[in-house]
Amino acid sequence: MSNNMSSIIFTWHSNRESIDDFSHGLSLAQESEASSLLVLACHDNHFTIEQVNPLLSRCSLPVFGGVYPKLIYKNQLMSQGCIIIGFQQAVEINLLTQLSKLVTDEALEQAIEQSLFKQSQLGDSDGVLMFYDALIDNAENFIDCLFECSDYPLDIIGGGAGNLAFTQEPCIFTNQGLIFDAIQIVNLKSKMTTAATHGWQILQGPFLVSEAEKQTIKSLDYQPAFDIYKAAIEDASAYRFNESNFFDIAKNFPLGIERINSKIVVRDPILVHEGNIQCVGNIPANSMVYLLKGSIESLLFSAEQAAISATKKIDERDFSATMIFDCISRILYLEDNFGRELDAIAKHCHDQQVLFGVLSLGEIVNSESGAIRLLNKSTVIGSW
Repeated sequence: MSNNMSSIIFTWHSNRESIDDFSHGLSLAQESEASSLLVLACHDNHFTIEQVNPLLSRCSLPVFGGVYPKLIYKNQLMSQGCIIIGFQQAVEINLLTQLSKLVTDEALEQAIEQSLFKQSQLGDSDGVLMFYDALIDNAENFIDCLFECSDYPLDIIGGGAGNLAFTQEPCIFTNQGLIFDAIQIVNLKSKMTTAATHGWQILQGPFLVSEAEKQTIKSLDYQPAFDIYKAAIEDASAYRFNESNFFDIAKNFPLGIERINSKIVVRDPILVHEGNIQCVGNIPANSMVYLLKGSIESLLFSAEQAAISATKKIDERDFSATMIFDCISRILYLEDNFGRELDAIAKHCHDQQVLFGVLSLGEIVNSESGAIRLLNKSTVIGSW
């Protein structure tokens, strides 16, 4: 056994959507020597709070995690079922609820100070996992405030929980039950190596974001956003937009915000409404955005690069686990090639390492500068 503070000593998974299977897995986990449990479930299990909440409230161990569109176990994709991971040591679980009421940065900072830093001392070598309801619209403001409030740069990975219908449902596991409108910050109390890549490349641009509000782009180069986006795609490809195919086309053509270090942060356009484009994640007004394109090979190559970076040993110490937050829209793009992405990641993990993860709606990771970013269409990997 390594001296890793957050060694994993229990793993269980089932590919079946039955609540009885989940109940059985939770019982086995509580009989193990684990001190804390990470619980992940597929949305297509359609667990109800009436089924799940009694199991969670009776659970003798601290519980955290979320409900996601799909899960990853080793190199296998799971469309239904659950994963339970048991940690040898108790991890620190910090829960922030009713995020939609925290509308100012002051309110967010106050909530972070009270719910996080009063209880928890995030040290300079602590790895952090973040699980959150993907449909809160202030996740990005939250991570900016978390960065500002932290004494040290955090090594953090995370992802938005929820479903592909974009309906807000309870999706965060707690000992009080499944909840929504919440963020969980879990301090693993051990070092973590993180990496993120996306593999998308510039097709056209830049365009000036002449009007935007939070996650909605209203105009590009002083013209309705969708008009510019549509013209650029139809000019560069054989795709043609109609009343109902926006997402089917848009999944192939994300937008990229240019950062100061000339790195591109990807934004996934998910809806068009009255000429406005809604994305997963904020688009700052007056920023420059590019129209991006990808290829199957460029996405697969980038995922493998993330795996190589995230499995580099710290202090010659073997990792106990590697966790993936991979964007759900990557599988919508890669389709039958998605298995190759999981194989490319898995080959860089040794046999003793527990490899698992989720397909998420938005990915969280620290950048090299220390700032915490909300990404889209990206592969985020962390090892501890």
